[in-house]
Amino acid sequence: MGNSGFGGGGAGGGGGGGISYPIPTPEPQNIYEAGERFLRFSGLEPTPDAVRQLTQAFLPCLRIMCERPWNPDGETWRKSGRMGLLTDIRKKFERLWERGWMMGKRHDDSVLDLINYLGMYIRAGESHWGEWGNPAPDPDE
Repeated sequence: MGNSGFGGGGAGGGGGGGISYPIPTPEPQNIYEAGERFLRFSGLEPTPDAVRQLTQAFLPCLRIMCERPWNPDGETWRKSGRMGLLTDIRKKFERLWERGWMMGKRHDDSVLDLINYLGMYIRAGESHWGEWGNPAPDPDE
């Protein structure tokens, strides 16, 4: 169980060596209880709504980040800086709007990706364009 008391196991093989461990899918009650413990450990007094937000919205977002074969340190999304992330956020929102508002269908995949892009934006720092650099000026101006 480790020192934190939040469950054990290597998710995504973060220890190096190229070994990948499957991420277990615990019972919903265990996830809820772990969410409560995490919020308390973080200095918060958990409310049922906050625990459900953590376990039903944010945990699935983190599962995507752990399971997809992207750069585990975020180098891929960091290259585009905040402006590139805003482009990704807008594309995901427009897809969600089209499917949810215009077609009346849920599209949770777009929601989870949107939440992840928003989190990346918060962590992106001050670099507008990251390694990509500023775009070229408009040739017609």
